Amino acid sequence: MRAAVADIGTSSSHLLIAEAQAGGYRVLDTLKLRTMLGECLDAAGNLTPEGEDRLAHALTQFAELARGAGVSEVRVYATSALREAPNGSAVAERMLERTGLYPTIISGKREGELTYLGVGQSVELGADNVVLDLGGGSLEFVRGDRLPSEVLSLPLGSIRMTLGYVPDGVGSSKQTEKLRGAVQRALGPHLARFAARPSTDSVQTQFLLSSGTAEAAAEAIAALRGERVANVNGFSFTLSELHDLLERIRKTKPAARAKIAGIERRLGTIVAGLATLHTALEMLGAQRITVSAGALREGMLVEELSRLSAFTQSLSPRQRSVLSSAERYGVNLAHAQQVAELSRQLFDSLAPYTVFPPEARSLLTAAAALHESGQIVAQSSHHKHSAYLIRHAGLAGFSPREIELIAQIARYHRKSPPKPSHSEFMALAGPDQKTVSRLAAILRVADGLDRAHSGSAQIRELSPHKAGWRLRVTGATPLDLAGAAAKADLWQKEFGPLSIEEN
Repeated sequence: MRAAVADIGTSSSHLLIAEAQAGGYRVLDTLKLRTMLGECLDAAGNLTPEGEDRLAHALTQFAELARGAGVSEVRVYATSALREAPNGSAVAERMLERTGLYPTIISGKREGELTYLGVGQSVELGADNVVLDLGGGSLEFVRGDRLPSEVLSLPLGSIRMTLGYVPDGVGSSKQTEKLRGAVQRALGPHLARFAARPSTDSVQTQFLLSSGTAEAAAEAIAALRGERVANVNGFSFTLSELHDLLERIRKTKPAARAKIAGIERRLGTIVAGLATLHTALEMLGAQRITVSAGALREGMLVEELSRLSAFTQSLSPRQRSVLSSAERYGVNLAHAQQVAELSRQLFDSLAPYTVFPPEARSLLTAAAALHESGQIVAQSSHHKHSAYLIRHAGLAGFSPREIELIAQIARYHRKSPPKPSHSEFMALAGPDQKTVSRLAAILRVADGLDRAHSGSAQIRELSPHKAGWRLRVTGATPLDLAGAAAKADLWQKEFGPLSIEEN
């Protein structure tokens, strides 16, 4: 089982492709591109056409590498740069049109939670951990034990702080003092949530850093100690050593700073980045800090592989036959899993009010898993190709009648709903026609709710409302909401009007 994830930051965009293994995963390929979206913002904060071109170029390369590794789609999350850009959502939709990948814009809280998950894959977490993740636009703070419990995102990223306080990259005393004041004002109201707690015999607060700036600091401090380290993951240093490194860099002429190990690739932002981290750690009462190489994308990967694993393990023997066919046809399993789960939730909410045959839920799950299998033939009319492939896939455990119903449910997941002019549909018995139409109606809405292929939409409630239904969802992207609304036509015919609310 393989997955590909990418995170789009203010300075860099990263791709990670890996394969699940017992107890973890094996990295197959990585790619880091210096997209520098933070440089491509206009006066209103919108991403400029140049920024869009940089992003499109990166996403195109990511998609090509993923396909070469046998992964049909890349899960892409965008952080501060697009999150704060007024045109961020519009840019994401244009990226889907240009590259086939949709960068889902995630909140600072979600970013922190995923980063914590990634850190936990790289270093040993204790009973009380505080993670600081410094990006180009924001600084995330996360506290937890095995799982995160407190998350905070502040606009204190290294590029933002450089532009605001150290634009020349020099780092004079006056510049760093102003920067320290800004960090203190921003973090001060939240100290109680993330400060070091009194140590006991069993619990001591562990501070961890995850970012390129933190790794650069670790490499530089190791060199100053005279130590040679092949990998800085798990490397620890004291707050005093971090302070000494910052002062050493500040007192070294900019032209000579490149000779300091580890910082040569971050000369423009290193002073602001280190000063921000040092100020925050000092405020929190940290004495020793450990660096984690795992961060957001590693957390994304763990979550993605966990989703796929849960999906496959929950299947019945005959649904495993469906999964085998989906893999053979190169189906995007992450999207298939999301659509199948949303379909089942919609079905379960309708079941108390609507009569379905006993096998309906299983047929719907199979159709959801295979609804895009026809894309292996062609994108155009892939719903028709899906129906053909399902009929000839040799699905085990299903009768010929059930296979035909699965094929037709998948066939009607997009484009035209069933019509009297469709001979294959008209050849079905009356009750089977009703089953196909109703289950296809559910599948269409579920597929629309993952139009962005972000996997983020969750159903909170489906309930009768006036003459129809009210669907409340959370986590849906604007593209998901538009997709569900556009595909609710058959639902309205079968069950009545559907209103969709995001909250």
